[in-house]
Amino acid sequence: MEAEVNSGRPAPAGAPALEKGLDLLEALAVEDGALTQKQLAARVGRSVSEVFRMLGVLERRGYIARDAKTGEYSLTLALFRLATHHPPMRRLQRVALPIMQALADTTGLGCHLSMLSSGQLLIVGVADPDRPMGWAVKLGGVFPFAPSYVSARVLAAFQRDRRREEMVRLLAAEAAQEEAALTQRLDRIAAAGYDLVASELIDGFIDISCPILDEHGQAAAALTLPFLPRFAKRQDAAECLALLKRAARDISTQVGGTTTPEPHANTDPGETGERR
Repeated sequence: MEAEVNSGRPAPAGAPALEKGLDLLEALAVEDGALTQKQLAARVGRSVSEVFRMLGVLERRGYIARDAKTGEYSLTLALFRLATHHPPMRRLQRVALPIMQALADTTGLGCHLSMLSSGQLLIVGVADPDRPMGWAVKLGGVFPFAPSYVSARVLAAFQRDRRREEMVRLLAAEAAQEEAALTQRLDRIAAAGYDLVASELIDGFIDISCPILDEHGQAAAALTLPFLPRFAKRQDAAECLALLKRAARDISTQVGGTTTPEPHANTDPGETGERR
C-alpha cells in the first residue's frame, strides 16, 4: 500500500478504507475553508473515484457536510463533540466548572468557556448564578468566529506564529476587515493579558474575557464574563475583571497550563495596562 499522504508514515496493512477516511478528515482539518471533491482527491493523492464513496460515508455519519450549491465539503462539529468525551477535554470541564460556578455566585453574573471548532466558537462550559433573573449563554451554542465576539478576540490574541495568522484570517474574513488592523487590536489585548470593552453585540454590556492557557502559554479556551451592572453583585467592572483573571489563572494551573502568556512577536513587552 502507498505511504500515508499526510504524515509520511507507512500505512498499516489491512485498513485501506480507514486510511482513506482519515486522510480526508485531516485534509479538511487544515483548511480554513471548504474543498471540492476534486480538490480533496488532489490533497490526499488519490483519484476522484477513490474518495467518492468515502465522502458519502463521512457525510452520512455527520463528520462532514456538503454545500448543495458549491459541492464543497467541510468538517462539522462531530469530531469536536467526540473530543469532549476524551479525558483531556473532560478534565478541562471538570476543573473549570466549579471555579466558574464560584465566579458566577460571587459576581451574580453568568460566565462561559469557549473554544474554536471548525472555524466557529463552541461553548463548552457555562455557569449561572443562583438568581431568578439574568443573562446566560447556552451550553453547546455555536457562534461565528468574528471580531465582534470578545471570546474570539481573546482566543486569537493569545496564539503565536502560524496559528495566530490562521485565526486573524478567519476573523478578517468573517467581518470583512483588514488583517493589519485586527492584528494591532489583538496585540493590544495580548499585551494587557485580557480584553475589557463595551460589547459590540449588546448595548449596555461590558465584555470581559481572559485566556485559559496551555503548557505553551497559548490560549486553549476563553473564559468570558458579560458584565451588566443591574444584574451584578459587584458594581465595579474592574473588580469583576480581577475575579475573572484569578479564575482563569486557577483553571490554567489546574489543567497543567501556564499562567504567563507566550509573548507574541508583534507585542511590545513594555506595553501593559487595562483596556477600557
